[in-house]
Amino acid sequence: MVIDMANNLKADWNQLKKATTQLMNEKRYSASCQIWNNDMTKLVNDYKQEEAAWYNSPQVTENGFMTTTQNLWYTHYLNKKRLKTLGLTAHYDYIKPTEYNRGEYQRYPYWDYSHDGKNLICKISDEMNYRKSFYHGNRCVWSDTRKKSAGEYYMIQSRSTNGNYICPSCGWEGTLECFVDGCDYCQTKFHIEDLKQKVSSVYNPGDWTQHRDGFTIHKNFVPMYIILVIIVLALFAVGSNLGGALMTLTPLLGIGVMVVFLSIFVGKKSRESMAGGPARTNQTLEKIRNVDKYFSTETLIGNLSNKLLSICYADSAKEIGPFAVCDMTALLARYRGVIDCKLLECVLMDYRTDGNFQHLQVKAGMMLTRYENGGVRQEKAFLNLSLVKSIRALTQSINDVNVYRCDSCGASLSLLNGGRCEYCGQGLDLKEYDWVIEGYQY
Repeated sequence: MVIDMANNLKADWNQLKKATTQLMNEKRYSASCQIWNNDMTKLVNDYKQEEAAWYNSPQVTENGFMTTTQNLWYTHYLNKKRLKTLGLTAHYDYIKPTEYNRGEYQRYPYWDYSHDGKNLICKISDEMNYRKSFYHGNRCVWSDTRKKSAGEYYMIQSRSTNGNYICPSCGWEGTLECFVDGCDYCQTKFHIEDLKQKVSSVYNPGDWTQHRDGFTIHKNFVPMYIILVIIVLALFAVGSNLGGALMTLTPLLGIGVMVVFLSIFVGKKSRESMAGGPARTNQTLEKIRNVDKYFSTETLIGNLSNKLLSICYADSAKEIGPFAVCDMTALLARYRGVIDCKLLECVLMDYRTDGNFQHLQVKAGMMLTRYENGGVRQEKAFLNLSLVKSIRALTQSINDVNVYRCDSCGASLSLLNGGRCEYCGQGLDLKEYDWVIEGYQY
């Protein structure tokens, strides 16, 4: 037993050292990248303006965003197409832009940088201030107004922390001038705009205590916590005044009240949330990084969020063909009336490999807004997902900052064509580069 305890302590200590090292590395990245805070802030505000202009315009056009990755733009494209199909229009107003105050400490906005071995990832945590309204003719059928609601913007860039740009094909580093006519090392051709930072995903759950990893305590519980603290303090005060045995029993009664409260309310909320939460994600993350040390949860969840939103807005299997290889016919019909959706949480449940592929089990929670029979209702959807990726894809070989490329002829691939080359007809096997959904349970 003593030996087992010693081994467990050693394992815990090694895990703590690894987590501490990782945290210190992330802090070093953040410190070295602070010079780009202003650039990232401008990117977020440009994205907000593009998003508002996109939905406020009556046209559904291709390439409506210059500030986003192809995957994020595609969700907006399918969303607007869905609104048009249902006879709806949208109007966006951004009440307050993201501000950068140099040298001032503030909770929001907050910049955090990380690096997945190939891509520089910036997260801006900010207060969401916007009004989004959907109209049927002149009648407003649904409006979502957010004031000081916590949210996160994720940006990705082919750039190292020393300022060099990175070829999305071979990983060679150089100055921006080295990529004007393509990569000087591998000769891969792409537009210089493809190397610039792009918004890859936006996270806005609507609950300021709800995290993407499954940790959730509803804001309505806060008054209950305050009341509970007051009751417990009162019991302690009463016990101290009574003296004797009651002075001992009263604190125990207070502790009992706390246990009952936490088991009823917090326990109920945890059942509504994802099983396992942060602990389960961390365990799975440890397994993944034993195989792929540069694995980025931010990149995974951001890309997965875009794919899930695209599924909710898609009208046909062709529109999601590149990243969903299972039969989605019944599910697409089920989502036919969805006009807005948000990823609430995402928990990495398990990970394994076989000889050829990596397999990842994920649980996700989403908030769906449906337009049915002239009215709008909201519902939560909890998903069990099975993801697959080639064992060779240990780092992202196709950078989402860059457009997808045909393996046969090198032409650009668009999700609008179902990931199929319009020149040679070759389809994109996304499993060789990125996670693909092979199982989807609602």
